[in-house]
Amino acid sequence: MKVFVTDDHDLIFSAYESLLKSYGHTMVGASKTGQGLIDWLENNTCDIILLDLSMPEMNGIDVLKELFDNEYVPNIIIVSGSYDVKQIQESILLGAKGFILKSEVQNVLGEALEKVNHGRKFFSDTIVDEIILRQLEEDNMITFEDILSDREAQALQLMTENFDTDEICEEMEITKSSFHTLTARMRDKIGVRKNIRLVVLAIKHRFNFR
Repeated sequence: MKVFVTDDHDLIFSAYESLLKSYGHTMVGASKTGQGLIDWLENNTCDIILLDLSMPEMNGIDVLKELFDNEYVPNIIIVSGSYDVKQIQESILLGAKGFILKSEVQNVLGEALEKVNHGRKFFSDTIVDEIILRQLEEDNMITFEDILSDREAQALQLMTENFDTDEICEEMEITKSSFHTLTARMRDKIGVRKNIRLVVLAIKHRFNFR
C-alpha cells in the first residue's frame, strides 16, 4: 500500500515511515503543508493519504474542499492532534474515509489503513462517541433506529438485554452464521470493531427497539 503523509511537524515523518514499513506499506511522499500535497498529486498518486487538519498555507479541510470535485482522489484518513465535532462532520461530508487522533496512531492506524483500502470507513472509538453525542444533541439527530434495519435493531436489543448468541438465534429463529452477519453489518454501520462496543454505545445512548 502506498501512503502519503501530511503533518505540520516534519520531524514526525520518520516515525510514520517506520510504522508504515512495519505494516508492509510504503510512505511514497510527505508534506507539512496542504499545498504541498496538492502539488504532489498533480504528477503522482497513492492509495491513501493521511491528512493532518492543522497545517500552514492550506489546512486539512481546505485540502478536502480542493480535492472534492476531482475525478480521482486517493482515500483520505484524517489524523489530527485535536478535534472539533464540526470538523469531524465536515470532513466526512467532504469525503474523508476515516478519522483518528494522533494519540491513537500506534494502536489503530494499521486497522484503519486496511479497512479504508478495502472500501470501508474507519473512525476510532473516541470519534464515534463524539459523532453520536452530537447527533443526540441535534433536533434532526440520526439515531440507531435510523441506521439499523429492523432485524439488526432486534438483535442489538437482545444483546443489550444480555441474551447470549444461542438465545438470540433461538428468539429470532436464525442461524449463528446469520447472527454473525447481522453483527458484522452493525459494526460496519456504526463504525466499531467489537460487539461489546455496539452494546456499550446502545446502552449509553438509550437505544430501545421495543
